[in-house]
Amino acid sequence: MLLWRFETFVSPSDRTDVQDSINRYSDYAREAFSRQVVHLAVSTIDQWHEPYAKKLKNENPLYEIRYKADKRATRALGYFRKNSSCFTIVLIASHKGSVYTPPDAFKSAHFRAKQIENGSATTAPLQIDGENFPPDES
Repeated sequence: MLLWRFETFVSPSDRTDVQDSINRYSDYAREAFSRQVVHLAVSTIDQWHEPYAKKLKNENPLYEIRYKADKRATRALGYFRKNSSCFTIVLIASHKGSVYTPPDAFKSAHFRAKQIENGSATTAPLQIDGENFPPDES
């Protein structure tokens, strides 16, 4: 049974940059990302740790889902929505050492989370190959 559903950020102008990034992944990258999501969907918050995910220090409430996409360490930045069973991915970034690309990834992720919380932006279910993901098998 799924503990968490996954959503993606939709901008006030209806842009779906997060989902668009995921849709462009190679088969290998999509599989790597999907494996992490499936694992995390059935994991309690205290199990969201390396190598699958990580709570970002000094960036409350952000977490990152950790995986490799197209030969790059990639991070899906997001947060747990209050009073819901949703993890919302607000930004996809690449990561090398202590450097994230885009350079303002954390600032943008916080801004997008605030937009969702104040109602100026919305969310959509995470999709893989045109289907809501992960599927709820219960």
